[in-house]
Amino acid sequence: MHYYMAELSLNGATVWVIGGGAVATRKIGGLLTTGAQILVIAPEFSAAIARWQEHGDLQTKMAWFKECDLDRGVRPLLVFAATGSARMNRAIAGYCRDRGLLCNSADAPGVSGFLVPAVVRRGGLTVAVGTQGASPALSRLLKERIDRWLEPGWQGLVSAFGMLRTEVTRRLPDPVERSLFWRKTALLAEQQGCQNHPDPQAWLLERIHATASEKPSEDPSS
Repeated sequence: MHYYMAELSLNGATVWVIGGGAVATRKIGGLLTTGAQILVIAPEFSAAIARWQEHGDLQTKMAWFKECDLDRGVRPLLVFAATGSARMNRAIAGYCRDRGLLCNSADAPGVSGFLVPAVVRRGGLTVAVGTQGASPALSRLLKERIDRWLEPGWQGLVSAFGMLRTEVTRRLPDPVERSLFWRKTALLAEQQGCQNHPDPQAWLLERIHATASEKPSEDPSS
């Protein structure tokens, strides 16, 4: 069995983090920019979590987690079990599974409903490395290698591709032709080092215009 990799839209979604220590803090760090409504449940919190709570970045509930908490209030979309106790994390994953909730257990990938890969971000560009929970250390090592290899300029190219998608669809309405254009453009960007172009959007517009002008014009009398 393989896990299904996906990018989730968490803006406005309720996410619980159960635990207030180092592991929970690391999990929260990856959630803060997603727009999720984060609730942290723990008897005590790290200095970072307390600071985020003061700044209004998340909410906290200073208490030991109880199974019945899952049956009260707003149903969370995701749950992170990061209590520092492997036994407790496994139990939380089981409680969530019984209720059809997706839970990531920090100590037990085998019972987790989802895993969190090691991630490299360059603006809108995301590269994730996962080992299906077999080796987080190996995931982090590969992430560090990708981080060194991936030039910062790619984020500008990603942004330009996103901004001009509608224009490309208008100019190239045929989906096969459009797919071929994007493929060729991506390869050309890599070959010419266009991720470091001073104006990626202008470069892409030139490509769009050149491709569209190469198309044979339709004869209105035909």
